[in-house]
Amino acid sequence: MIRDRGSMKWTAMMLPEHLGLIRGWKQEQFYDKKRELTEWELEEIEQTIQRAFNMQKLITLTLWSNDHLHDETGQVTGTDLLKKELLLETDVAIKRIAFNTIQDAKMVDVDD
Repeated sequence: MIRDRGSMKWTAMMLPEHLGLIRGWKQEQFYDKKRELTEWELEEIEQTIQRAFNMQKLITLTLWSNDHLHDETGQVTGTDLLKKELLLETDVAIKRIAFNTIQDAKMVDVDD
């Protein structure tokens, strides 16, 4: 049986710059891709945000930043149309969220 060490035997011949680039390339494999939203999806997100604002309900926004998706939950308190930002009041602070980072919006049921 051949006991090959795989890629381990090749790392001695690589430069440190190459190893750094390979590690960066492997990390990029775990990045989320920002997808372009269709007209219907944008309209649905807008309607959900308006409904949450008018009813003063909690909303969960899925945001894309730093190559990753994450959720923010809070109450919409207003918009800044000049800066194209949404004001979201969370438990700790009021956050300014750019319109182009919003990927999805869902109303939060209090019953959950």
